[in-house]
Amino acid sequence: MNALPQLLYDEVTEALSAADRDDLVKRLAALRDDAVITSKQAANLLGVSSANTVKNWLEGGWFPGAFRTPGGHWRFQRSEVLAARERMEELRDKNPRRDLAPSDAEDEDELPLL
Repeated sequence: MNALPQLLYDEVTEALSAADRDDLVKRLAALRDDAVITSKQAANLLGVSSANTVKNWLEGGWFPGAFRTPGGHWRFQRSEVLAARERMEELRDKNPRRDLAPSDAEDEDELPLL
């Protein structure tokens, strides 16, 4: 993402604040402070072969800071992708240690979620 000159950034955030759009001020600040990457770069960071997998996870709510460019391409905040990768690694680490135990006996009547 190209750097926004400080004076313009200040004017835009002031106008957004005056319009009571602090949500957009926060998003703008996050974009300014965080590297923005493509879906293919996100897939590489996550260790998946397809950018479509990342887009499916996007639809599942994994990347709330993602946005579409005017050309229709998705962009992701690198920090969100790294956080997702960390969550995935934690789950992988728990599985061999059997920390992800089966459900309690009272749940046996319910079908397992596959």
